[in-house]
Amino acid sequence: MHELIKEIRALAQTGLHYTKDPFDRERFERLIAIASELFTSLSDTDLESVERFFIPETGYATPKVDLRACVFRDDKVLLVKERSDDLWALPGGWADQNESPREGIVREIKEESGFDAEIHSLYAIKDRDRNPYKPKYPVSLYKMFFTATVTGGRPLENLEVSEIGFFEEDDLPPLSEARVLPPDIKEGFRAFRDQSRMCTFD
Repeated sequence: MHELIKEIRALAQTGLHYTKDPFDRERFERLIAIASELFTSLSDTDLESVERFFIPETGYATPKVDLRACVFRDDKVLLVKERSDDLWALPGGWADQNESPREGIVREIKEESGFDAEIHSLYAIKDRDRNPYKPKYPVSLYKMFFTATVTGGRPLENLEVSEIGFFEEDDLPPLSEARVLPPDIKEGFRAFRDQSRMCTFD
């Protein structure tokens, strides 16, 4: 059902972008409102939050991009504790306009942890809906995972993060499953140890 709701909304959003007919605009806007209400009824998210998630989403509907990095130091991975759910995640966030994926993930690492990092490789691209991340989101989302090493900086808490730490592969804290899953981190360890590995993708 989530897939159908997302498709209806994407078609309506794209229709709004191209139509010149005022009556069609009304129909497409109503379809978007219906899709938001349907998604709200199937999730624990309120309508205002669902609608805010899309703003200012207009034009041809395409997947969003989330950047994440396994940043290593002494064979341990950097994780940050998110204030929003009090769980741990790889540093990262939305890709920004006018920024390459490499520039974006370096920025996110710095903003969320205080550490400077050198990016080594892209090791996975995942379609969020084809993996067991929770909860479901009302739009399609691609997740790009990188390996990196710390080159400088120091731990720095901020508005998004309450704790920063380095963890061994077999001793991970409770993870924020909206952002990262244990297999994502294990793949990162394997990719970092074997730089010849090919990038996996859905």
